[in-house]
Amino acid sequence: MLLQRQRYPKVKYASLGVAMLMLILGVSSLSAQGVSSIAQGFQTSDSNVVVGALVSLKQSTPNTVELGTSANTQQLIGVAGGKSLIELSGGAGSVQVVTSGTTAALVSDINGSISTGDKITTSPLAGIGMKATQSGIVVGTAQNNLSNETMSTQQVADKEGKQVTVHIGAIPVQVDKVFYQAPTDNKSFLPPVLSDFASSIAGHQVSPVRVLAAALLIMLLFVVVTILLYSSVRSSIISIGRNPLSEQAVHKSLLEVGLTIIGILVFTVIVVFLILST
Repeated sequence: MLLQRQRYPKVKYASLGVAMLMLILGVSSLSAQGVSSIAQGFQTSDSNVVVGALVSLKQSTPNTVELGTSANTQQLIGVAGGKSLIELSGGAGSVQVVTSGTTAALVSDINGSISTGDKITTSPLAGIGMKATQSGIVVGTAQNNLSNETMSTQQVADKEGKQVTVHIGAIPVQVDKVFYQAPTDNKSFLPPVLSDFASSIAGHQVSPVRVLAAALLIMLLFVVVTILLYSSVRSSIISIGRNPLSEQAVHKSLLEVGLTIIGILVFTVIVVFLILST
Protein backbone atom coordinates (compact mmCIF):
# COMPACT_ATOMS: atom_id res chain seq x y z
CA MET A 1 0.00 0.00 0.00
CA LEU A 2 1.35 3.38 -0.89
CA LEU A 3 1.07 6.08 1.68
CA GLN A 4 -1.74 8.45 0.82
CA ARG A 5 -0.90 11.62 -1.09
CA GLN A 6 -1.68 14.74 0.90
CA ARG A 7 -0.98 18.43 0.41
CA TYR A 8 1.42 19.64 3.09
CA PRO A 9 4.02 22.41 3.31
CA LYS A 10 6.96 20.03 3.71
CA VAL A 11 5.90 16.68 2.28
CA LYS A 12 3.43 16.02 -0.49
CA TYR A 13 3.57 12.24 -0.76
CA ALA A 14 5.65 9.16 -0.10
CA SER A 15 5.89 5.65 -1.47
CA LEU A 16 6.56 3.89 1.82
CA GLY A 17 4.32 1.01 2.87
CA VAL A 18 3.23 0.93 6.52
CA ALA A 19 3.37 -2.86 6.65
CA MET A 20 6.92 -2.90 5.24
CA LEU A 21 7.99 -0.27 7.76
CA MET A 22 6.65 -2.45 10.56
CA LEU A 23 8.89 -5.30 9.41
CA ILE A 24 11.89 -2.97 9.46
CA LEU A 25 11.21 -1.62 12.95
CA GLY A 26 10.12 -4.92 14.48
CA VAL A 27 6.53 -5.80 15.39
CA SER A 28 7.40 -7.67 18.57
CA SER A 29 9.02 -4.66 20.25
CA LEU A 30 5.94 -2.55 19.53
CA SER A 31 3.51 -5.11 20.84
CA ALA A 32 5.42 -5.47 24.08
CA GLN A 33 4.78 -1.84 24.98
CA GLY A 34 0.98 -2.12 24.95
CA VAL A 35 0.61 -3.99 28.25
CA SER A 36 -0.49 -0.86 30.13
CA SER A 37 -3.10 0.26 27.60
CA ILE A 38 -6.81 -0.18 27.00
CA ALA A 39 -7.90 -1.13 23.48
CA GLN A 40 -11.23 -1.42 21.70
CA GLY A 41 -12.00 -3.55 18.66
CA PHE A 42 -12.92 -1.83 15.40
CA GLN A 43 -13.63 -3.22 11.95
CA THR A 44 -11.29 -2.42 9.08
CA SER A 45 -10.97 -3.35 5.43
CA ASP A 46 -7.38 -2.08 5.19
CA SER A 47 -4.75 -4.78 5.69
CA ASN A 48 -2.14 -2.06 6.26
CA VAL A 49 -3.67 -1.07 9.60
CA VAL A 50 -0.95 -2.68 11.70
CA VAL A 51 0.43 -2.30 15.21
CA GLY A 52 1.65 1.26 15.79
CA ALA A 53 -0.32 2.94 13.02
CA LEU A 54 -2.49 5.98 13.82
CA VAL A 55 -6.09 5.30 12.82
CA SER A 56 -9.21 7.39 12.31
CA LEU A 57 -12.88 6.51 12.18
CA LYS A 58 -14.10 6.01 8.62
CA GLN A 59 -16.84 8.42 7.65
CA SER A 60 -20.28 6.97 6.85
CA THR A 61 -19.12 3.55 8.09
CA PRO A 62 -19.88 2.89 11.76
CA ASN A 63 -17.30 1.15 13.95
CA THR A 64 -14.75 1.05 11.10
CA VAL A 65 -11.26 2.56 11.05
CA GLU A 66 -8.71 3.50 8.41
CA LEU A 67 -5.16 4.83 8.45
CA GLY A 68 -5.03 8.33 9.89
CA THR A 69 -3.77 11.21 7.74
CA SER A 70 -3.89 15.00 7.79
CA ALA A 71 -7.16 14.74 5.85
CA ASN A 72 -9.07 12.84 8.55
CA THR A 73 -7.54 14.26 11.74
CA GLN A 74 -10.97 15.22 13.09
CA GLN A 75 -11.91 11.51 13.11
CA LEU A 76 -8.66 10.43 14.81
CA ILE A 77 -9.48 7.73 17.38
CA GLY A 78 -6.22 6.14 18.56
CA VAL A 79 -3.28 3.86 17.75
CA ALA A 80 -3.53 0.31 16.46
CA GLY A 81 -2.10 -1.86 19.22
CA GLY A 82 -1.57 -5.39 20.39
CA LYS A 83 -1.52 -7.27 23.71
CA SER A 84 -3.21 -4.48 25.67
CA LEU A 85 -4.08 -4.85 29.34
CA ILE A 86 -7.80 -4.65 28.50
CA GLU A 87 -9.19 -5.46 25.06
CA LEU A 88 -12.83 -4.92 24.12
CA SER A 89 -13.72 -7.27 21.28
CA GLY A 90 -14.99 -5.83 18.03
CA GLY A 91 -15.89 -9.16 16.42
CA ALA A 92 -14.27 -11.11 13.62
CA GLY A 93 -11.97 -9.18 11.30
CA SER A 94 -11.41 -6.41 13.81
CA VAL A 95 -8.28 -4.55 14.86
CA GLN A 96 -7.52 -3.51 18.42
CA VAL A 97 -7.19 0.26 18.74
CA VAL A 98 -5.58 1.71 21.87
CA THR A 99 -7.76 4.57 23.11
CA SER A 100 -6.14 5.04 26.52
CA GLY A 101 -2.80 4.22 28.11
CA THR A 102 0.72 3.89 26.78
CA THR A 103 1.52 2.12 23.52
CA ALA A 104 4.05 2.36 20.70
CA ALA A 105 3.17 4.56 17.73
CA LEU A 106 4.80 5.14 14.37
CA VAL A 107 6.01 8.73 14.03
CA SER A 108 8.24 10.82 11.77
CA ASP A 109 10.22 14.03 11.93
CA ILE A 110 8.30 15.58 9.02
CA ASN A 111 7.21 18.45 11.25
CA GLY A 112 10.38 18.62 13.33
CA SER A 113 12.27 16.39 15.73
CA ILE A 114 10.08 14.71 18.36
CA SER A 115 11.07 14.94 22.01
CA THR A 116 9.52 13.67 25.23
CA GLY A 117 6.40 15.66 26.03
CA ASP A 118 5.60 16.67 22.44
CA LYS A 119 2.03 16.22 21.24
CA ILE A 120 1.52 13.75 18.39
CA THR A 121 -0.97 14.21 15.58
CA THR A 122 -1.56 12.79 12.09
CA SER A 123 0.74 13.60 9.17
CA PRO A 124 0.53 13.47 5.35
CA LEU A 125 1.96 9.94 5.59
CA ALA A 126 -0.90 7.50 6.15
CA GLY A 127 -0.72 5.90 9.59
CA ILE A 128 2.40 7.85 10.59
CA GLY A 129 2.26 10.55 13.26
CA MET A 130 4.23 13.78 13.60
CA LYS A 131 4.90 16.53 16.11
CA ALA A 132 1.93 18.87 16.58
CA THR A 133 2.96 22.51 16.24
CA GLN A 134 -0.49 24.01 15.57
CA SER A 135 -3.74 23.79 17.50
CA GLY A 136 -5.82 20.74 16.64
CA ILE A 137 -6.69 17.17 17.56
CA VAL A 138 -3.79 15.11 18.91
CA VAL A 139 -3.63 11.40 19.67
CA GLY A 140 -1.39 11.70 22.71
CA THR A 141 1.97 12.70 24.18
CA ALA A 142 5.41 11.35 23.25
CA GLN A 143 7.12 9.47 26.08
CA ASN A 144 10.57 9.34 24.50
CA ASN A 145 12.75 11.14 21.96
CA LEU A 146 12.51 9.82 18.42
CA SER A 147 16.31 10.08 18.19
CA ASN A 148 16.60 7.44 20.95
CA GLU A 149 14.68 4.85 18.94
CA THR A 150 15.56 2.72 15.94
CA MET A 151 14.68 4.74 12.86
CA SER A 152 14.23 4.11 9.17
CA THR A 153 15.47 6.81 6.77
CA GLN A 154 13.26 7.42 3.75
CA GLN A 155 13.35 9.79 0.81
CA VAL A 156 10.07 11.49 -0.06
CA ALA A 157 9.18 14.25 -2.49
CA ASP A 158 7.88 17.62 -1.35
CA LYS A 159 5.28 19.66 -3.24
CA GLU A 160 8.00 21.09 -5.47
CA GLY A 161 9.31 17.64 -6.37
CA LYS A 162 12.49 17.93 -4.33
CA GLN A 163 13.69 14.90 -2.37
CA VAL A 164 13.45 15.28 1.41
CA THR A 165 14.93 12.92 3.97
CA VAL A 166 12.43 11.74 6.57
CA HIS A 167 13.19 9.64 9.64
CA ILE A 168 10.48 7.26 10.81
CA GLY A 169 10.44 5.21 13.98
CA ALA A 170 8.28 3.89 16.81
CA ILE A 171 8.12 5.64 20.18
CA PRO A 172 5.95 5.08 23.27
CA VAL A 173 2.99 7.47 23.31
CA GLN A 174 0.57 8.19 26.14
CA VAL A 175 -2.70 7.96 24.20
CA ASP A 176 -5.21 10.62 25.16
CA LYS A 177 -7.14 12.17 22.27
CA VAL A 178 -7.72 15.85 23.09
CA PHE A 179 -7.79 19.22 21.42
CA TYR A 180 -4.30 20.71 21.69
CA GLN A 181 -3.88 24.46 22.08
CA ALA A 182 -0.50 25.35 20.63
CA PRO A 183 1.41 27.97 22.68
CA THR A 184 2.05 30.05 19.54
CA ASP A 185 -1.69 30.21 18.88
CA ASN A 186 -2.56 31.20 22.42
CA LYS A 187 -2.81 34.96 22.08
CA SER A 188 -5.88 35.10 24.27
CA PHE A 189 -6.24 37.37 27.28
CA LEU A 190 -7.75 34.39 29.13
CA PRO A 191 -5.76 31.98 31.35
CA PRO A 192 -4.45 29.01 29.30
CA VAL A 193 -6.14 26.54 31.68
CA LEU A 194 -9.55 28.09 31.01
CA SER A 195 -8.99 28.13 27.24
CA ASP A 196 -7.79 24.50 27.20
CA PHE A 197 -10.76 23.37 29.30
CA ALA A 198 -13.25 25.11 26.98
CA SER A 199 -11.55 23.68 23.88
CA SER A 200 -11.63 20.16 25.36
CA ILE A 201 -15.37 20.43 25.97
CA ALA A 202 -16.10 21.82 22.50
CA GLY A 203 -13.66 19.53 20.66
CA HIS A 204 -12.19 22.46 18.76
CA GLN A 205 -10.56 25.81 19.38
CA VAL A 206 -12.99 28.25 21.02
CA SER A 207 -12.67 32.01 20.60
CA PRO A 208 -11.83 33.97 23.77
CA VAL A 209 -15.07 35.95 23.46
CA ARG A 210 -17.17 32.77 23.63
CA VAL A 211 -15.14 31.46 26.58
CA LEU A 212 -15.59 34.77 28.38
CA ALA A 213 -19.35 34.78 27.69
CA ALA A 214 -19.67 31.24 29.05
CA ALA A 215 -17.64 32.13 32.14
CA LEU A 216 -19.78 35.20 32.85
CA LEU A 217 -22.94 33.11 32.47
CA ILE A 218 -21.63 30.57 34.96
CA MET A 219 -20.74 33.35 37.41
CA LEU A 220 -24.25 34.80 37.01
CA LEU A 221 -25.69 31.36 37.68
CA PHE A 222 -23.65 31.09 40.88
CA VAL A 223 -24.91 34.48 42.09
CA VAL A 224 -28.57 33.68 41.29
CA VAL A 225 -28.43 30.27 42.97
CA THR A 226 -26.74 31.75 46.04
CA ILE A 227 -29.41 34.48 46.37
CA LEU A 228 -32.26 31.99 45.93
CA LEU A 229 -30.87 29.58 48.50
CA TYR A 230 -30.08 32.31 51.02
CA SER A 231 -33.49 33.96 50.65
CA SER A 232 -35.49 30.74 50.83
CA VAL A 233 -33.61 29.35 53.86
CA ARG A 234 -33.75 32.70 55.70
CA SER A 235 -37.47 33.16 55.05
CA SER A 236 -38.16 29.55 56.06
CA ILE A 237 -36.39 29.96 59.40
CA ILE A 238 -38.27 33.19 60.09
CA SER A 239 -41.63 31.66 59.13
CA ILE A 240 -41.17 28.59 61.33
CA GLY A 241 -40.00 30.80 64.21
CA ARG A 242 -43.12 32.95 63.98
CA ASN A 243 -45.55 30.10 63.30
CA PRO A 244 -44.41 26.52 64.02
CA LEU A 245 -47.58 25.19 62.31
CA SER A 246 -46.33 26.51 58.98
CA GLU A 247 -43.54 23.93 58.81
CA GLN A 248 -45.28 21.81 56.15
CA ALA A 249 -45.90 24.83 53.93
CA VAL A 250 -42.28 25.90 54.37
CA HIS A 251 -41.02 22.46 53.31
CA LYS A 252 -43.18 22.64 50.18
CA SER A 253 -41.79 26.08 49.42
CA LEU A 254 -38.20 24.84 49.81
CA LEU A 255 -38.95 21.93 47.46
CA GLU A 256 -40.25 24.32 44.83
CA VAL A 257 -37.15 26.49 45.18
CA GLY A 258 -34.93 23.42 44.84
CA LEU A 259 -36.69 22.34 41.64
CA THR A 260 -36.39 25.87 40.30
CA ILE A 261 -32.65 25.88 40.99
CA ILE A 262 -32.22 22.51 39.24
CA GLY A 263 -34.11 23.84 36.23
CA ILE A 264 -31.87 26.92 36.11
CA LEU A 265 -28.75 24.73 36.37
CA VAL A 266 -29.83 22.48 33.48
CA PHE A 267 -30.78 25.44 31.30
CA THR A 268 -27.48 27.20 31.99
CA VAL A 269 -25.40 24.09 31.23
CA ILE A 270 -27.17 23.67 27.89
CA VAL A 271 -26.66 27.34 26.97
CA VAL A 272 -22.97 27.23 27.96
CA PHE A 273 -22.41 24.10 25.86
CA LEU A 274 -24.11 25.71 22.85
CA ILE A 275 -21.98 28.84 23.25
CA LEU A 276 -18.76 26.82 23.30
CA SER A 277 -19.61 24.24 20.63
CA THR A 278 -21.21 26.40 17.93
